[in-house]
Amino acid sequence: MPLFPVQAPDGRKDLTELDRQSWVVNYIRKSQPNIIVYATPNAAKRGFSAQRQAKKEGLLAGVFDLTFAWDIKHSDADVTVCWAEMKGYDASGRAGSLTPAQIDWGNAMHQRGHKVACFFSAKSVIEWLAELGAPIRGRIAA
Repeated sequence: MPLFPVQAPDGRKDLTELDRQSWVVNYIRKSQPNIIVYATPNAAKRGFSAQRQAKKEGLLAGVFDLTFAWDIKHSDADVTVCWAEMKGYDASGRAGSLTPAQIDWGNAMHQRGHKVACFFSAKSVIEWLAELGAPIRGRIAA
């Protein structure tokens, strides 16, 4: 059972996980210059050779999709790095769910005091970042 925030499916079956994640990354990179965002490569979605290489490089099962970081010197917040897992809907209209490895990783990070959460809504990710003290500039686009 997740110890961290997990957003319920939002019913937007037209949006895949990739659609949602891409929106968040593009929004941050285009409008939030004081925040760095990057995706964690998922070797499970690649061929056997890529999976083997990723394991050698230190791949850890369950690591969340996106990492966010902002400047320590200019932040009043205790948090300057956090992780978000995005979920969406598959082609059959089924809502994505956390894997056991994602729950284990998220719980381990949460228990160590790190901020982690799972979202369906891209806008909710941005609102969460603002709540954590990330330097979100301007009005949050829908």
